[in-house]
Amino acid sequence: MTANASKRTDTYGIGAVARLTGLTDHTIRVWERRYGAVIAERAANGRRVYALEDVEKLGLLKQLTDSGLSIGSIANSSIEELRSRAEQISEIATTPLPDEIRVALVGDLLPSRVVAAEASLAPIKIVTADNNLERFAADLERQSIDVVVFETAVLDEEVVVQLRALMEACEAERGVLVYSFGRSVDSAKLRNSNIVLARAPVSEDEVQAAVVRAYTRPSSSPARRREEVPATNDWNFDGPVPPRRFTQQQLAKLGMVSTAIDCECPQHLAQLVSGLSAFEIYSANCANRNEEDAALHRYLHRTTAAARGMIESALERVAEAEGINF
Repeated sequence: MTANASKRTDTYGIGAVARLTGLTDHTIRVWERRYGAVIAERAANGRRVYALEDVEKLGLLKQLTDSGLSIGSIANSSIEELRSRAEQISEIATTPLPDEIRVALVGDLLPSRVVAAEASLAPIKIVTADNNLERFAADLERQSIDVVVFETAVLDEEVVVQLRALMEACEAERGVLVYSFGRSVDSAKLRNSNIVLARAPVSEDEVQAAVVRAYTRPSSSPARRREEVPATNDWNFDGPVPPRRFTQQQLAKLGMVSTAIDCECPQHLAQLVSGLSAFEIYSANCANRNEEDAALHRYLHRTTAAARGMIESALERVAEAEGINF
């Protein structure tokens, strides 16, 4: 290999690669040693030399990491995959974006992280986020969502079906699937679809980039719009379903807190919020005999959500008055 490498004219020393890609010598070595992004050959004098394909790949990696992607998530991608990502990012950069992209997010780790960083992730607006899939599905009923983000450990057909059902529930035309493990055959099926894939671990900025990429991607399967159901027995409730303000862990903590006076309002209010949340889930998933039943259950779900929102406001005021941190 060394003899052949010394005779090749299409190889480049690390200094030339650095000038061509905009990377430093140190970064090139780190990406090679730690991430296996490229593998240099050795010239007769023992110096690293890189093939033209390596130079192109390093240049693409530089472009993508500059746009916010982590090197660990893309270092082992093929040149074709990197080219595709670079083209997508270029399209995003030239596509006008709205003031906000309404996002619903479910998963074990991402919801709390993304919600905490939301102020710096414009134009993303988190409408609802949860780590409980059943509760999340109930909250999506009749919401207006642009992109549903689904965090899962494994990518398979069942997960894709789940995500599409969530998208249909809130009439979202696009989704983002963040996964840790999956077969290439399953990911290939979603290429050029209305679902964007992101390989975990991902940063909040990478979630933002995936959401924007999904939003700007043409939808291959537009969501079906619900036909308006005529009001039956005045079973009609306008207005968005309010997002949840408390997790179950926070409600449990408030239910056990001791206040400065002999007052159990925080405990009672926490119990009310928990009970209303449970009924929201129940009413959203209740069996329907006919469309009149479905209209009734939509009414029950939305009025319960509105009541829960008002009680949550009261609970926040009581907690603030009592100096309760949660």
